[in-house]
Amino acid sequence: MSRLREWWLAHIARPNPAQSFLPAIDGLRFVAIALVVLYHVQGYVSSRAGLPVHGGEGLHRWLVHGSFGVPLFFAISGFIIASQWFGARPPSLKRYLIRRITRLEPPFIVSMLLVFALKVVVLGVAFSELLPHLLVSLVYLHGPIFGTHSEVNGVAWSLEVEWQFYLLAPLILSTALRMRPVRAAFVLAALVVLGGVVHGFEESLAPRIALSVLHYFGFFLAGVWVAQRHTTPVLSNPLFDAAALACAFGIGAALHFGGWASMALPLLTAAFLASSLRSKWWSALLSWWPIHGIGAMCYTIYLYHFFIVSGVGRVWPQGSLGPGSLDLVVFAVLIFPVVIVVCAVPYVLIERPFMVWRPGVTRLRDALSWSGR
Repeated sequence: MSRLREWWLAHIARPNPAQSFLPAIDGLRFVAIALVVLYHVQGYVSSRAGLPVHGGEGLHRWLVHGSFGVPLFFAISGFIIASQWFGARPPSLKRYLIRRITRLEPPFIVSMLLVFALKVVVLGVAFSELLPHLLVSLVYLHGPIFGTHSEVNGVAWSLEVEWQFYLLAPLILSTALRMRPVRAAFVLAALVVLGGVVHGFEESLAPRIALSVLHYFGFFLAGVWVAQRHTTPVLSNPLFDAAALACAFGIGAALHFGGWASMALPLLTAAFLASSLRSKWWSALLSWWPIHGIGAMCYTIYLYHFFIVSGVGRVWPQGSLGPGSLDLVVFAVLIFPVVIVVCAVPYVLIERPFMVWRPGVTRLRDALSWSGR
């Protein structure tokens, strides 16, 4: 087991972590990506069983709320970006933008081109019909221009929202840094609450607004707020385990009841994130090497998982995906290892080298030839 752990940490987990690296954050990324995968597994099984994608009973009714994994990703992004700015050495705007581009763009571009080719060559989608959607998706403008999810890769909508936040973050964080800490905390808390109000009216939002940072800014600022209050190390405490569990139940209840209850989601997400980082047993579980290792793969898994689910579903025995919860559980349990193994290939070959590469510090050629040593 020790050799497996050493191999996993050397080849799969986040490479050469900085001193500020928190394994529990990658553990929370694992939670988020697991929710998203379950959401799409539920949607796929529902469509095969002739059920409404957002309907059904039993386990179907609960797994549809796995879409919350995306807002959780937003909160984690807010925390990570803000932690850099609230740290001892805030990044320059140039270094910040270069790091965002070099870290995220290569895996994204490769995945979009691969999926585009797959849809044209294998699925027979017309090249001329799909090309405009590819071009605007590559510059994160599919939502603003078409008002719909990307026709190339539907999950790219959330990456467009992420980039909108990345561009706004320096202004938000610079403003917060100019305030006294107590005042900044109060303003951020107020914006988190306001973001919850906006999110509560999501069904009445225009499509382009619903696919923008205006819809989800409460979740990003939830992460920023936690980072602003998390500037000094806090000893773990079992009381925060109970708090994290209570917040998880609160989030589940808000998702279940929807409507006005959903307005509390950004605030509950902030409390869940803060409690998780300060907890004892929950944080230890999130920091367990298989968990945070898979969490490090979340970007690649997010980009490819739906196509893997669909591909496995195509060879799945006919008639074995019914409306019952058992069929859903069997399919989900078997699909997860497949998703992880298949996604490990583009993760190791494409994404992980760009975790290592630092423009002006390390050479791109070395990063691309790097194999986890």
